[in-house]
Amino acid sequence: MIVETDRNKRELVGAALRGRPRLQHPESGAATEGRPYKFLIVLLLLLLIPAASCKRGGQPGTLVIAIELPPRGFDPRFSTTFQVSARVMQLIYDTLLVKDENFEFVPSLAERFTESEDHRTFTFHLRPGVTFHTGKPLTSSDVKYTFDSILSPATRSPIRGTVDKITSIEAPDPATVVFHASEPYYTFIGNLPAIGIIPEGAGTEMINAPIGSGPYKFVSYQEGNEIKLEANSSYWGGAPSIPRLHIKVVTDNSTRQAELMSGEVDLAYNAQFDPETVRALSRRSDIQIKLRDGANIGYLGLNLSPSSLLSNQRVRQAVACGIDREVIIHRLLRDQARQANALMPPEHWAFEPGVTVYNHDPERAKQLLDEAGFPDPDGDGPEPRLRLTILTSTTQLSRNIAAIIQDQLRGVGIQLELQSLESATMFDKLAKAQFDIYYLIGLGFNQSPDAFQFVYHSRYQDSQFNETMAKLRTTNDAAQMQQLFVQLASILAKREYCPSPEVDRLVDEAASLDSLADATTKKRLYLKVFALLTDRGGQNRMRYCNPQVDSWIVEAERADGRPAKVAIYSKVQKTVADEVPQIYLWYPANVLVARDRVGNIQLDPSGSWYFIPKLTLASR
Repeated sequence: MIVETDRNKRELVGAALRGRPRLQHPESGAATEGRPYKFLIVLLLLLLIPAASCKRGGQPGTLVIAIELPPRGFDPRFSTTFQVSARVMQLIYDTLLVKDENFEFVPSLAERFTESEDHRTFTFHLRPGVTFHTGKPLTSSDVKYTFDSILSPATRSPIRGTVDKITSIEAPDPATVVFHASEPYYTFIGNLPAIGIIPEGAGTEMINAPIGSGPYKFVSYQEGNEIKLEANSSYWGGAPSIPRLHIKVVTDNSTRQAELMSGEVDLAYNAQFDPETVRALSRRSDIQIKLRDGANIGYLGLNLSPSSLLSNQRVRQAVACGIDREVIIHRLLRDQARQANALMPPEHWAFEPGVTVYNHDPERAKQLLDEAGFPDPDGDGPEPRLRLTILTSTTQLSRNIAAIIQDQLRGVGIQLELQSLESATMFDKLAKAQFDIYYLIGLGFNQSPDAFQFVYHSRYQDSQFNETMAKLRTTNDAAQMQQLFVQLASILAKREYCPSPEVDRLVDEAASLDSLADATTKKRLYLKVFALLTDRGGQNRMRYCNPQVDSWIVEAERADGRPAKVAIYSKVQKTVADEVPQIYLWYPANVLVARDRVGNIQLDPSGSWYFIPKLTLASR
């Protein structure tokens, strides 16, 4: 664990906020990122190396793309949750549906689809003439196999929970597939754009040797180094114009910059470049920068657990008022982001513009802390009103953002300790509620109204409860179930879940049944309790609990027609803005850095890689 303290960040942050940085931009004089000596060398290279002396990018007909991390396999059943793998798989696989630029779900492999009025039956009619990269036709049997495989406990797919209400799948003919759900499944359609279709019978070899039906075919992967793809000349959507892609793993930012300058790399997209580096690269005649307003969300999550200082709403509001987002966007992010006041991007139909906005207001922040019972202990002295910790990833930009927030909150009496953690450690702490504040960029999940249940709906996060239910689900042995019933009754008797009259009723009903004579019925009731407590709120790391919001979210899912849904989601967003379980900072821009030989660049707000098959490559 790396702990960033006030002392080793003070100089950087002070420079950024006072406008007297160690390095100055020749036009504005605004602060650059930290690491001044290393950065100075890179900046001089960017400005002084003549463009004409650079090697031209790649071989003829080959586009070289730099990615910042190695992938973790290429099987949609296992790799979808890892961002780098998901991007590459967008080129290899097709999905039943995709999102368009307006965040609407539109057909892809499915030429058309219908949803029954009770939201329990979903019928997809497949596009004719689609083949896998092997030449085998893609049929409904392949779609059925893909989802059956995800649902099988033996597969141990990490995305099983996204489709686990599906009880059966039919393939009545090669072009039709029908999904049946155990109950109304309002979120099923929203999960489909992430699930690529694999060939029937495919095993775990797909992890390292994928076979899809997408615009590019997999050729090879040298682990930790390079992925090679070639164009699918028979792709149903039209063959890509660039015959070959080499996707190169370049983990170091400075190396990625250097390889773009030399022409060893043609393109890098949302590759975590420092914003000042992007500005410097834009001044080169052989480099092009494409910026487009993004839909992903940079935000702070706050721990609302009863023992947390941030369980106090006024403290959360004070933190929000103590942050000057515009300063960070302009001086650190170099205007490569736009301010966010809500979870959804403004272009989305469910976005509510009338929420409470927390502009930078230090005096209001101090007043809120006074009201919350955290007065200033020593006037102008050094003692803080309260102490909090913020978790970030290890990227330099995330650390710099946290450092500026640290300096800003110091001005209202909040001492913020910075902890920079590797991803696995950080997410483990979030799962265990071992944090006060965390900073993350949410990728993609906020582009569908399913995000409201995903983020704001309560979720009972008790590991003992989950483990006991997992055992109950897999057994029909009466004696074993009796022991599990005792454990579940003891856990649920504490009523530590978000208040729910329906859960209370089911728990009481289960308790009234005989554990031996009524074992089957009792098991069914506990499974229903488990679904109510854990089906939603998959990213509610904040432990946010508002029974009214829970009720509205379910009501919106069941509402007929978009106007009714909009009205309910408006109430959800206004309530959440007042209660502040998350502080929304900005929507980062989508940033593409490419050599000048790359053409026909058409980015979309989601940050996906679907634009790559449409690119052109000029010959040299």
